[in-house]
Amino acid sequence: MSTKPDMPMIRVRGVYKSFGDLKVLDGMSFDVARGEVLAIIGPSGSGKSTMLRCLNFLEEHDAGEILIEGEPLGYRVLDDGRRVRESEAEIARMRSNVGMVFQSFNLFPHRNVRENITMAPVSVKNVDKAEANDRAEALLEKVGLAEKIDEYPSRLSGGQQQRVAIARALAMEPKVMLFDEVTSALDPELVGEVLTVMQKLAEEGMTMVIVTHEMQFAHDVGDRLMFIDRGNIVEEGDPTKVFSMPESPRLKEFLHRFSASFG
Repeated sequence: MSTKPDMPMIRVRGVYKSFGDLKVLDGMSFDVARGEVLAIIGPSGSGKSTMLRCLNFLEEHDAGEILIEGEPLGYRVLDDGRRVRESEAEIARMRSNVGMVFQSFNLFPHRNVRENITMAPVSVKNVDKAEANDRAEALLEKVGLAEKIDEYPSRLSGGQQQRVAIARALAMEPKVMLFDEVTSALDPELVGEVLTVMQKLAEEGMTMVIVTHEMQFAHDVGDRLMFIDRGNIVEEGDPTKVFSMPESPRLKEFLHRFSASFG
């Protein structure tokens, strides 16, 4: 599919999601430009992670539309407003364009680092094994773990495992990378090594949506900051402006404990 250069990489329109009687996303709409880094912050239970999971169809949205580079993800909305679910093959194809890294590393413990990274490209995208291996070596070099290629996850630190998880996601050559609180399970001294890798990706022009509690990182790396509360976008804009001059009382309250860092 040919795309216009100015077409958003991600377009979200009127997305709703509920779990039973609990409304988690309340008609959310936003775009993410090609090469943009969107940092999402908000209190626990605000819908941040659910929104992220909807962006690669790990959660199925109840209404609305999500487009990746102009192509519908999960459901196609017809002219009369009806939604038609895409085929499983089409969903898998679209999902392969959207890499995701989680709070938990989710590495296969019985497979070494090389195998963790090469499995999906070989089995899902039919990449030649030698090519997948070359890609794994290059990606491990990028994340600073070239010497760990034959190690097993249990022999790696949490920060190293998370960097392997990033390399594994990148091995699918996604158009978009999603990061869901990827440093929250790490010891404080290991956070920096993961954030450094993410910052390098941002500098290389990767389109990224980052849910984070690392306010300084969101400020420094995000092209745009979005504050979500109760399934709604309360405020968004340039990170420096949003942090230094928040307009909504709710965001002011949320940022109060971080005021010393950005004063």
